[in-house]
Amino acid sequence: MIRAAIRDFVAPAPEMRPWLLRFVDPQTERRFQDAYFRDNLQYVRVAHVFGIATWILFGLLALLVLENDVEIDSLLRYGIAVPVAVASLAFSYARAFEKYWKPQLAFVLLTSAVVWATYRVFVNEADSAWGFAGLMLILTFNFTFARLPWTWATVIGAVTIGYANLVMLAWLDDSTVDLLFADFFLVSAFLIGTAASFGIERGVRLLYLREQELDRERERGDRLLRNILPGAIVDRLKERDVALDAEYIAEGHGEVTVVFVDLVGFTQQAGRTTPAEMVASLDEIFTRFDELADRHGLEKIKTVGDAYMAVAGAPEPREDDAEAAAEMALDAIECLIGARWPSGDEMGVRVGVASGPAVAGVIGRRKFAYDLWGDTVNMASRLESHGVPGRIQVSDSVFERLCDRYVFSEPHLVEIKGKGPTKTWFLLGRGSSER
Repeated sequence: MIRAAIRDFVAPAPEMRPWLLRFVDPQTERRFQDAYFRDNLQYVRVAHVFGIATWILFGLLALLVLENDVEIDSLLRYGIAVPVAVASLAFSYARAFEKYWKPQLAFVLLTSAVVWATYRVFVNEADSAWGFAGLMLILTFNFTFARLPWTWATVIGAVTIGYANLVMLAWLDDSTVDLLFADFFLVSAFLIGTAASFGIERGVRLLYLREQELDRERERGDRLLRNILPGAIVDRLKERDVALDAEYIAEGHGEVTVVFVDLVGFTQQAGRTTPAEMVASLDEIFTRFDELADRHGLEKIKTVGDAYMAVAGAPEPREDDAEAAAEMALDAIECLIGARWPSGDEMGVRVGVASGPAVAGVIGRRKFAYDLWGDTVNMASRLESHGVPGRIQVSDSVFERLCDRYVFSEPHLVEIKGKGPTKTWFLLGRGSSER
C-alpha cells in the first residue's frame, strides 16, 4: 500500500517527462511557463518583502544576543543580504524579469545562504543553533515562497547545505555532535521541502492539464452551441449567466427580411436516388447556402426537408437587411448554375423574400432551437412556394426598399393563402430599375 502510494505520488501524467515534470510538447511547456509566471509573480514579490523583513527582524533579535560583533552583523546583514533582496524586488517590476526570474531568485537565495553560513566565521558570539536556524528559514523560502520549479529548489537546497557543512568543517570548531545536530535538521528540512516542492509542482502541472482540457471542452461546446443558436444569443446567455431553462429568450423585431430557398423537384428526385446520395447532395447544397449566409451576414434559421430559411436583421438589427437578403438570394441562384442531382437532372430553386416585423426566440428544453415567427415568415414561404423555378419572388415591401438599387420585373398578382390576390415582383439582378 505504501509502495503504491509512493508510485502514484511520483508518477507523472503521460504528457510530462518523468521526474523533470516538463511537458513533452514544447508549446504546452512554453504556455505553462508563461501562465505560471503570471500566476505567481505576486507570490514572488511577497516573498521578497517577507525575506527583507525577516533579515531586518532577525537583526533586531541579534542586538539582544550580540555584544562585540554588532558591526560585522550589520555589515553582512544590511550591507549585502538586504540590498541584494531589495534590488531583486525592484527588478521584478522590469520587463526582463520574466526571462531571468529563476536564476535571479536562485542568486538571491544562494547569496542569503552564503552570507548566513559565513556569518558564524566572523561573528564569534553566534553558536551552532543560531547558524542552522537561519539556514532553515532560507530553505523554507526556497521550497515555498520562491515558487521555483522543484529541480531548481532542490539544487539550491543542496548547495546551501553543502556550503554550510564546508564552513562548519573548514573554519569552525563545532563538535561532531553539533555538526550532526545541525545536519539532521537541515537535511530533514531539505528532504521534506524537496518532496513537497515536487508534489506541489506536479499538482500544479496536472491542474494546468485538466484546465486545458476543460477549456477545449468549453470551446467545443461553445462551437456546438453557436452552430445551434446565433452568436448574439449565446453571448447574451453568457452575460446573463443563466441556463436555457431559466428564462425564455424572445424578442420582437420591427424590420427583418426573410429568405426561403426551395429545391425544385426534390420529391421526385428522392424517389429515384439512394438515401446516401440524396443526403450527400443536400449537404453539399446547404453547405453552399451556409457559406452565402455567413458572407452576407444572414442568420440561418433552419432547413425543413429541401427548404432553407435564413433571416437578415435578427437577432441583431441592421439597416441593410433587405439588401443583404437580396444579395444572398441572387447568389443562391448563381451558385446552383450547372448543379445537378445524382440522377443527372439539372437542379433548380425557387426563392421567396419578404420584409416586415417578426418575433424571434429560443424554443425547447432538451433540443433547443432559435426560430422566427410572424406574417413576414409566412409571406416569404408563400412567395417561394408560389414562385417560378430559377426566379426570386419578393414582396411589395422588399421592392419598395430596393427598387432604386436592383432590377425588378413588372408587378404581378399571386393568390396568397389568407391574403388573396397579392402584388409581388421578381428580383432580376443588381442595378437600378428602368421605371
